Amino acid sequence: MKKIMKLSFFMILLISGCANTSSKETSSPVHTIPIGFIGPLTGDASSYGIATKNALELAVQDINTSGGIHGNPVKIIYEDGMCNGTGATAAAQKLINVDKVQYIIGGVCSGETLTAAPLAEQSHTILFSPSSGSPDISTAGDFIFRNFPSDSSSATKLASLALKKGYNTFAILSESTDYAQAFSNKFADTFQKSMGTISLQDSYPSTETDWRSELTKIKNSDANAILVVPQTPVKLLLILRQMHELGMKLPLFTSESIASETILQQNPSLAEGAYFAEPLFDDTRAQTKLFLKEYKTKYGNLGELPPIYIATAYDALFIAKEAMESVGEDTKKIKDYLYQIKNREGAAGVLTIDQNGDAEFEYVVKQIQNGKGQTVEDVP
Repeated sequence: MKKIMKLSFFMILLISGCANTSSKETSSPVHTIPIGFIGPLTGDASSYGIATKNALELAVQDINTSGGIHGNPVKIIYEDGMCNGTGATAAAQKLINVDKVQYIIGGVCSGETLTAAPLAEQSHTILFSPSSGSPDISTAGDFIFRNFPSDSSSATKLASLALKKGYNTFAILSESTDYAQAFSNKFADTFQKSMGTISLQDSYPSTETDWRSELTKIKNSDANAILVVPQTPVKLLLILRQMHELGMKLPLFTSESIASETILQQNPSLAEGAYFAEPLFDDTRAQTKLFLKEYKTKYGNLGELPPIYIATAYDALFIAKEAMESVGEDTKKIKDYLYQIKNREGAAGVLTIDQNGDAEFEYVVKQIQNGKGQTVEDVP
């Protein structure tokens, strides 16, 4: 460790503008701390990436105006992961090899996180996702974390509710992304193990815009309910419109995209009666209310995403701050710190990180009733 300078000598250097070195354990403002970001800033999923970026910019503002990290300002380097493996690989390689960041917030989409994970693991770079739900992330590596829950619980709860309500034969339509495939496969596995039947399971590429052929097959099948798992609210809205055009009346089970403003405020009738599961989010908590008010003041509204996505992004940067203030910038020490997080209070709620680097969050099942998500009681 470098010798600690006497205070008087440090002051002379600071005044002369020559102070250019310090230990990570000191509070001397000698460098900007770069933190990377991987998320979709273009394309169909850009609403997720932009909302996440907005929340992070708000966090940067709050952190830097209150002294940064040990007096050092934070700067985020944003890279477009495009919600796919190709974009995420290029983003991670640049951030790690060119920008030399040691901490990345992202990916936003599960495919981004899973693709970037091996690069982060190999380089001992922290990869911390605020929104990726794929169950596969649980085993992606020791340096891979998230403060958003695995979709495994969500899919399991929906499958259990479907069986309880007597829907024993399902058709499944899902997007060919890591998130959507993991969700639909977990649902199917849980459903079939409980003696349910999957009569039809189909997937579509992210470029698809016309599902009439697939939906017609489902309509004419013996399914008495349907699971639709898109990557984004935009895709779900298009599918709902085509289901309506075809006169489909099957009970709908889907992702939390159904609760987005895009659907509930602009097209509520298309969503009426749909079942979905989302992480438990209490917007009446004082800390949560304060954050949401600050976000709305700065950006006007919450956009089309459920507010938990924005809150977890905001929390993610503060978690990085707290880790670095506690153990410095050595990523092995940060890794160990993150695994020890228990009952942390934040904008998104109370966070505990388990042995897999996952957030321990409870999911709640809801049904769209009169244009709003209402909690379904007594879910198995």
